[in-house]
Amino acid sequence: MAKKRRKDRDAKRPRGDSEGSPGRDASAGASRAAASTEPPTVPTWFPPALFIGLTLLLFRTFVFGNEMLFGSDTLGLGYVARALYAESVHTFGAFPRWAPDILGGTPFLEALSAGDSFYPPSLFLLLVMEPFRALGWKLVIHVAAAGFFMFGWIRSIGASRPAALIAGVGYMLAPFFVSLVTPGHDGRMFVIALTPLLFWAVERHFVAPRVAVFSSIALVIGLVITTTHFQMAYFLFAAVGLYAFFRTAQIAREHVADAADGVSTGPNASRPRKAGMRFALFLLASLVGAGVAGFQFFPAFDYATKDSRRVQTSRAAEGEVSVAWSGSWAMHPEEAMAMVIPEFAGNNARGTADWAQNTYWGRNAFKNNHEYAGLVLLLLAAVSFAGGARSRLRWFFTGLGALAFLFALGAHTPIWRVLYEVVPGISLFRAPAQVMFLFGFAVATLAGLGADRIFTAVREDDDDGWRSVMRVLWGASAALGVLAMLAASGLLTSVWSSTVYAGVDAGRLQLMESELLPFIGRGALIALVLALAFAGLTWAVRAAYLAPKALLAGLVLLVVADELRISNTFIQPYDFETWSTPDTNIQAILNQEDGRDEPYRLFSFRQSGQDVTPAMHGIELVAGHHPNDLLRYRELIGMVGSGVPENLFNGNIRRLLNVKYWLWPDYEVGQSIEGPVFSRTQLNDGRAYETVFLEPALPRARLVGGAVIKSDEEAVPYMLSPDFDPETEVVLTEAPALALQGGAVEGNVTWLERTPNRLRFSVTTEQPALLVVSDNWFPAWKATVNGAEQPVLRAYHSLRAVPIPTGQHTVEMVYESALVRTSIWISLVLFMAVVAAAGFDLWRGRRTVEAH
Repeated sequence: MAKKRRKDRDAKRPRGDSEGSPGRDASAGASRAAASTEPPTVPTWFPPALFIGLTLLLFRTFVFGNEMLFGSDTLGLGYVARALYAESVHTFGAFPRWAPDILGGTPFLEALSAGDSFYPPSLFLLLVMEPFRALGWKLVIHVAAAGFFMFGWIRSIGASRPAALIAGVGYMLAPFFVSLVTPGHDGRMFVIALTPLLFWAVERHFVAPRVAVFSSIALVIGLVITTTHFQMAYFLFAAVGLYAFFRTAQIAREHVADAADGVSTGPNASRPRKAGMRFALFLLASLVGAGVAGFQFFPAFDYATKDSRRVQTSRAAEGEVSVAWSGSWAMHPEEAMAMVIPEFAGNNARGTADWAQNTYWGRNAFKNNHEYAGLVLLLLAAVSFAGGARSRLRWFFTGLGALAFLFALGAHTPIWRVLYEVVPGISLFRAPAQVMFLFGFAVATLAGLGADRIFTAVREDDDDGWRSVMRVLWGASAALGVLAMLAASGLLTSVWSSTVYAGVDAGRLQLMESELLPFIGRGALIALVLALAFAGLTWAVRAAYLAPKALLAGLVLLVVADELRISNTFIQPYDFETWSTPDTNIQAILNQEDGRDEPYRLFSFRQSGQDVTPAMHGIELVAGHHPNDLLRYRELIGMVGSGVPENLFNGNIRRLLNVKYWLWPDYEVGQSIEGPVFSRTQLNDGRAYETVFLEPALPRARLVGGAVIKSDEEAVPYMLSPDFDPETEVVLTEAPALALQGGAVEGNVTWLERTPNRLRFSVTTEQPALLVVSDNWFPAWKATVNGAEQPVLRAYHSLRAVPIPTGQHTVEMVYESALVRTSIWISLVLFMAVVAAAGFDLWRGRRTVEAH
């Protein structure tokens, strides 16, 4: 109707004059009007060129240099685990099934010891380049891929290419995604990049189901699982499931609506049944996808429920303790305000941004990422509601985004607690803020629809549509103007700290007032400028002062400027050579052990025992950090969560675990201890900085002639008591079949082979004995003595022992997991079947097209 009224009005207007502009040149007005209704076009080559170009701009210092990307987790276990994986593949021609470097050793695949190493892009990069470069390049690739996938998703829901271009740029550069580089959360980045790809595949399935599309859903789900970030995968699969249910109901409802209107449904009478069938096929594809990634999922699930330290967490955390644990690391109101003023909560990322120099004053311990989805995208999302088509789709993603946002706020709203109590699996995870990627995805989707709304108004010369769009933009600009005045006057933070955050710590409040306040005011002003620029640009196109192509270019530039100003600070190159060079104390240990075959362990008390960096130099650690290590070993060393391994201060436990060196960080701890000094570094004033002590370690592999039987509850307390003698007795849970004589054993153990997956010894003993190996016990370890199978006993609560009869023997230990082997075969068969089915379907479709 608006278009008809516009035509009627134009028909009554004198041809010589423009409306409201007597005397204006008619031809100029006509050319502007024609230009204003010509929709912008996007050449096929342009989106990939833009996505790749923006990615290179963002990561320019890394891509064109020879450094690594800084990530706090990357500098910890991230690099160490991937380096072990790459070394094993290149040296032994096989992936490691056991990771011996920290915490007494852990299963490699089951415990997810190398995270995403079997995720295809990561696997390829680790095979073709140095691990420190591969760790950065995989992030670069996924940022570019996110743009491509978002573009495809927006096009699949019927939006124009210009709208898809804007949404793709906004999604790939959004700080909620890019900022995860600094904490080193690569798994989260992979899932975020794959999110639009999975939605795209599901949408294609509901529009035109076929075997190839079914296969694509299965393959993408398999990819998501191999990222090994199961919490993010859980959130994504839940969201995609909701979308599949929404599309099923939508398709079925179209049939019901037609029938209610008296429209003959004809051949569509079975549409509800077809909708149900498509949903069933979606569920089947999801199960097939889980099977494709079964080699990663099934062993990890079995391990997590039986052997992982997470079993301890789930047992110990009950009632309100469990609620507090699951609700920790939520997003707080300060971070919520940062959705509009990204500087509001501050940050600890440092980098190049003045507002992020340890200025975080929120309620978590620290903050080195950001949930900002982009102000321009938020404005475009709001514009999507200025009339237009796809209203149900808009409301679905509004609901999804709102649900994610409220859930991320944890205990600040009832949403999280209700879902915690009702939805299975929520209680297994903490950090509700991780779900914010779904908020960002919903915003980017709505932004694509909003951009499409503007370009539709351009194409149709829709007066009502234009007025609705401008009301949204000018209204948002006015609101941001008020917010900017409040921020500049200090009233915003004053009211906030006295009402919303009344319990703020005095130190953090002072930090905000002394360091962050000017940046909050500046951020609010930038938000206002972005909104005014958006509104002014749109008005200029509506008034025919600019062509629609200028609107497209302007919106892309606004999105880039808005998001890069935040994301840039989270891209920090790091000098790998300097970081990876061993310090004086570590080099002293390496020099001492050079040429020796006997294994040993170091107890590094840096970071309260969580240090893993010596492992990159081949030094095995008795402690360290691992998100999924063995529960019994933690009980043996007395470590809970990321706490201090208390039992390692017991000399017998250190001897038992083959600790030959003890690194004590005098300066970090603030005090020194006594002992036989092996190496020491000092400060300029002569005070000790770090000290390495020599320890009387027992050999890693040795013979013991006696055993004492203790239950699991009794074993560790007994070993901490003065009655325990690790040299002469093995602590077992049940008596061995071999009759032991006790006392000292005459014999020797010689190492023949030592790889992650296989150990071989030459053992000579004058009496029946137990061969103790001070590495962690796990059911997958199998032993043979002269080729005959022997049981691997669980000794000392968490270590290994093999019964050895009198005489000379060759003993071999091999890591062989039947569950892993079966899971690999399931994955291979399903993968080949899915790929073959997709290939045949595509070939058949092409032949059909050629035949016509």
